[in-house]
Amino acid sequence: MIALLSYIHTCFIRSYRFGPPSLVFIAGIIFVYSVKPNPVMESYAFSVSFLFVISSAISYVIMELESNHQEAITMTHTRSIVVLYVAKLLYSWLFTVPFALLAVVYPAALQLFDRNPTVEEIVLVLLYHLTAAWLAVTVTCWFSSKFIRSRLTSFLLLSLLIVLTFSARPIIDLLPGPLKAAGYLLPPLERSLYVLFHYEATELAVKWLPIGAILLYGMLSTALYLYIVNKRKLDAV
Repeated sequence: MIALLSYIHTCFIRSYRFGPPSLVFIAGIIFVYSVKPNPVMESYAFSVSFLFVISSAISYVIMELESNHQEAITMTHTRSIVVLYVAKLLYSWLFTVPFALLAVVYPAALQLFDRNPTVEEIVLVLLYHLTAAWLAVTVTCWFSSKFIRSRLTSFLLLSLLIVLTFSARPIIDLLPGPLKAAGYLLPPLERSLYVLFHYEATELAVKWLPIGAILLYGMLSTALYLYIVNKRKLDAV
């Protein structure tokens, strides 16, 4: 797996496709904190949302990193399409980890907030950033060419999903009773944002619930995605 991750990293770096989303994120964080002081949790809510979008863009590129011919060659070495896509999903998330650390540590270390965040707050917001990035990876994989051939269509649908993700709570509130359950099919990022905006009024146990919800959602999404990709590959053989 380490060799496969190293191979994906080499291909990704050599493609230079990492540049635009990386620069946009770094520049965005620096710009937001160029004016101080900033409220702690509200600022972190922004960076969680921002990282979710950037992680989606990075994952979208990595899932399409190889051509069909190149992917076939890679699969002859991995001997499993599941292993290959697990590596792509894992690498997509690992690539965003430094961004999460930057978003959490940069403003706290330079004292750009209106107060110093506590250790508890730093730990929780770091987990919120990491899980938001993982959630983005696990939903973006569904918009690869394995499922949607048109790049334009997949990009527009992914953009729509991102908008719906940020609007999950209002959408659930607007749905009639029998349909409210359908709203919970949307990625649960909004739960993390809700806690961050109502941090002082939220109990400690409740603050951990978004992390569990996102991890569960991501695991189910990933398992279903890998099952379908493997099933399609077997049907094609």
